[in-house]
Amino acid sequence: MFWAEVFGFIAAVLGVLQAWPQVRKIRVLGHGHGVSLAMWVLMTGSSAAWLGHGIRIGSPSLIASTVASAVMNLAVVLALTSSPRTVVLRFAVLSSATVAAMALLPLAVTTPVLFAFTLSRVPQIARSWRSKRDGVPGSAVSMGMLSMSIACLVAWGVYSVLWQSWVLVGTTALALITAVLVAYLELSNTANRTNRVELRASV
Repeated sequence: MFWAEVFGFIAAVLGVLQAWPQVRKIRVLGHGHGVSLAMWVLMTGSSAAWLGHGIRIGSPSLIASTVASAVMNLAVVLALTSSPRTVVLRFAVLSSATVAAMALLPLAVTTPVLFAFTLSRVPQIARSWRSKRDGVPGSAVSMGMLSMSIACLVAWGVYSVLWQSWVLVGTTALALITAVLVAYLELSNTANRTNRVELRASV
């Protein structure tokens, strides 16, 4: 499983880095308009769930990546909220319980949970679709984050096939579809394109 772990660590690095462009964009713009807080909360919870699964299957790359991803995803949540201390406390309690449950409960219980967390980008899909429909400009959704997210999921796809884990293949494919859909909605929002051109012109 050497090559599986190589792709796993590549995915791990990309998964950790994907949140950084989003945090940076929120800080630079001074707002998180268009960014779904619900998505980032769910992605943080998803990292905890996958950490439990990584412990269960004994995958060093999955364990390392999910710990680091949880920290970075939490950084986005904190950038979008006004009560960081409360958020961190709740995260610590809920993520500990999630990790333990996912590592110890039967696969018949944990597999549907992993698939459910794969849909964590659905709130962002809904938010981006509404912005596109209503022609709302000024989205703070980072295209750098989306690019890294898609590359990360492709790497996880290779990892999943090499591990011959059909749970991982299915969840990764579903996550990749949702990430591509968010990217499409953000890129096809003509109000966002106009806003980006105006921002470049003013620099």
